[in-house]
Amino acid sequence: MLTIRKRRMLFWISIAVFFLLVGAVLIYSLGYRLGNGFVFEKTGGIFIKSSQVGAEIYVDGKPKKTTSYLSGGALIKNITPGIHEVTVKLEGFWEWKKKLEVVSEEVNSKDILLVPMNPEGKILGEKPEIFEPFLKNGTLYDYENKIAKETYSGVKKFWPLSSGKYVILGEDENFYLNKARITNEFPTETLDALKNYPNSAFEDNDQRLVLWDGRNIDSIWLDSEDKMPLWQKGSSITVYTSPRGAIIRQVFEYPGWADYLLIAMQNGIFALEMNASGGQNIAPIYKGKKPEIISIKNGKVFVLDDENYLEIILP
Repeated sequence: MLTIRKRRMLFWISIAVFFLLVGAVLIYSLGYRLGNGFVFEKTGGIFIKSSQVGAEIYVDGKPKKTTSYLSGGALIKNITPGIHEVTVKLEGFWEWKKKLEVVSEEVNSKDILLVPMNPEGKILGEKPEIFEPFLKNGTLYDYENKIAKETYSGVKKFWPLSSGKYVILGEDENFYLNKARITNEFPTETLDALKNYPNSAFEDNDQRLVLWDGRNIDSIWLDSEDKMPLWQKGSSITVYTSPRGAIIRQVFEYPGWADYLLIAMQNGIFALEMNASGGQNIAPIYKGKKPEIISIKNGKVFVLDDENYLEIILP
């Protein structure tokens, strides 16, 4: 039988438990979670914008959300501050995985490219009509009405720009923008890199210079720092170093994805994520013998491999 004293004790215990539960619910609803050292911390979030809808997002191995069928995006809220492993999966596609830092009251946003394991494509019977500009015996040729036309002579190297103009290194070792001698249009560092590096190309609407040799891909940001991607730490960085024995032959900007590159290396063509922080994603677009990228147009990459021409649709 409960005495008056015991009843009072149970009453006050019930009141205490009630307020503890209310406090816990209130703390949870305000976005606090129990972090390291059993200290309550204000949470943050991760926003994933995927190239594919319906992709499953995992945080630290646990399923959290699916990317929207309308926008391809998904916001995961109430994540404790710290480093978390995020994985994005979709059947028929190579998975994307990276360690992301979550900061209290902030959202870490990532645009990700999911690459299909079996991209659409076809074998072309004859060489496709690509008509890219080419250099022959010191003369730069371009196409007009599908006919090769001499554009500039005395050319040692050339680089197409997004404006349709060319940066030209003449046989006289001077640089030209079309026919006009370059004076202060480009920094000396950029011109030295163009002259001395084995391979180079202007990318991202000419805001970035990408340089590569057999092992390394480097990048120089040419525009102002306030336009530089948040992930890039410094204007000059090494983007990628290939595994030992793997030779990088070609590097192109991935169409529509400024933070990705399309590279020809060893027996394949790969989509390479430029941001290596937290883990760098690289996925094969095509594998054969020793493929060469001939051209990239209208969302397609044209490839020559073992004397066969192929057309592959890019995701």
